[in-house]
Amino acid sequence: MAQALLRIAPHLTFEVIESRYKTCANGRNKTRWHLIWLMANPDKPLRITAAAQMVGYGEHWARILVGRYNKGGAEHLVDQRKHNKGREPILSKEQQDKLKKTLTEEKPDDTGLWTGPKVAAWITRETKTPITPQGAWIWLRRMSFTLQVPRPSHTHAATDEEQAAFKKKSRERTQASQPNPRAKQ
Repeated sequence: MAQALLRIAPHLTFEVIESRYKTCANGRNKTRWHLIWLMANPDKPLRITAAAQMVGYGEHWARILVGRYNKGGAEHLVDQRKHNKGREPILSKEQQDKLKKTLTEEKPDDTGLWTGPKVAAWITRETKTPITPQGAWIWLRRMSFTLQVPRPSHTHAATDEEQAAFKKKSRERTQASQPNPRAKQ
């Protein structure tokens, strides 16, 4: 079945759309203006599928952008993420300081090492907000804590005495095989 041509609302003239597309410095917004420009061309308007493909968007996202433009005009087309405030961190500054002090001065309940799940339980108790072990691990890393576990040794590794004996024999062999450069010949 043939797809109906999705029309661009006449908020701006084709020349103004072209000007905004060609002078836009922001890459994300430039691509959005390019999409509108391709579809608003009075001589040969492209269908949404072809225009989306040309600018590298999926058809679904292109339809959303065209819908935004048609509904609200140019100000609804541009990227609005700079206005996002984000959300407040789970831990306040005081709670972060308390967590840092707890991590450095206290042992966890099971007297082992502080891990993501243990920190998650501490944060949940402190803030009454559940947090995943991964989220707690991110807090650990943000506070510059790393897992402090000694590197595992090989099961067949030589003992300290065996290593010392090997180094001594190696030194003796090396010295015996090399002539003394200071000796007179």
